[in-house]
Amino acid sequence: MITAHGGALKTGRNTKRYFKVIANYDMEAVEVDIRRKNGILYLGHTHVPFLKHNRVPLSYAFEFCEKHNKRINCDVKEEGMVKDVQQLAKDMGVEHLVYFTGSVTPEEIKDLGDCEVYVNTSFYNDKFSLTIGNLPKIKEYLDSFNAKGLKGININYLLTNEALWNKAFELGLGVSIFTVDIEKSLKKIIKMPFDNVTTNRVDIALKERNA
Repeated sequence: MITAHGGALKTGRNTKRYFKVIANYDMEAVEVDIRRKNGILYLGHTHVPFLKHNRVPLSYAFEFCEKHNKRINCDVKEEGMVKDVQQLAKDMGVEHLVYFTGSVTPEEIKDLGDCEVYVNTSFYNDKFSLTIGNLPKIKEYLDSFNAKGLKGININYLLTNEALWNKAFELGLGVSIFTVDIEKSLKKIIKMPFDNVTTNRVDIALKERNA
């Protein structure tokens, strides 16, 4: 799966322009950052825009994904948001399109419903750091939740390496990797058995995958 990173192709992160441009590309998923303001879920990386006309509600992104048959990576920026995001997705009939990353906690796995999650290192690093030697323990820990929606780990391309990736594949651990933008790296990673690659260069990623 290829996910268009929020603001891919220099469209502006969490903007309506991003959705308008990215609709022309054949990747499987889009990525949004989610925060809450006055009880409403909005898109926002470090904050929800101060000016109301600049705010994009999460419901807008869900409507886009339903219309264009795209999955959506909900990168929650605060703990305790999974249940509210999942409920909105359920109410709008797009639960099956949602996968989470970001500040998801072990306590929130029960709130996934029919959504999926690739957990960030914050999910397990108080028990195990992300090393090759700890990968079997991390997989065992994730398996202990017995949750069909817990698909694997979400890892930073710049903070990991090929030896770690290959060990994860060997263990059968699902891996989503972000954010891969260099053409040479995309060409290599697209050929590897990652579940998902998140990139700002969707154009290059799609070209390499088609090749």
